[in-house]
Amino acid sequence: MKKEEGVIDMPLRLMIIAVILVITVPMVLGVVNYYSRAATQQQLVSGVRYLENQEKIVFAEGANASMVVRVTFPYGTQYIKIGGKLGTDDSHLIRYKLINGMEHQDIVRYGNIDICMMSAKGGTLTVVGGTYDFIITKMKSPIDLNGDHILNDYYIQIEVRQ
Repeated sequence: MKKEEGVIDMPLRLMIIAVILVITVPMVLGVVNYYSRAATQQQLVSGVRYLENQEKIVFAEGANASMVVRVTFPYGTQYIKIGGKLGTDDSHLIRYKLINGMEHQDIVRYGNIDICMMSAKGGTLTVVGGTYDFIITKMKSPIDLNGDHILNDYYIQIEVRQ
């Protein structure tokens, strides 16, 4: 009788174990996915803030000051859009987004001055996840950026070293 009881008891135990696994595995995978995504988002924010700080350092220097900065953005980054055409709202912004995430944007400021940024081609510089050497240069603006009718304004030209 004990032998038969063991034969029936084994499938029941296996079924209980299977039910426990079916319930717990998705929760564990969800938690791991959440923390992995949060870590990737934090890496992206950290890279963007580092780039912003380097731009502020160059902006604080004299005309034509320049610096090469290596920044790594995590894979899974859909885009980082830096600056835009001078005189537009985009010229003050760094916008960034993870794949399947929300777009975030930072206004780059030095004290109470919004720093304008423009690519060497005259528009927005767009990159994705990866490691880049950015050339950051302080340039004299050909237009009045702060509205005081004096051509004494500067902007940051940013490009990726090839």
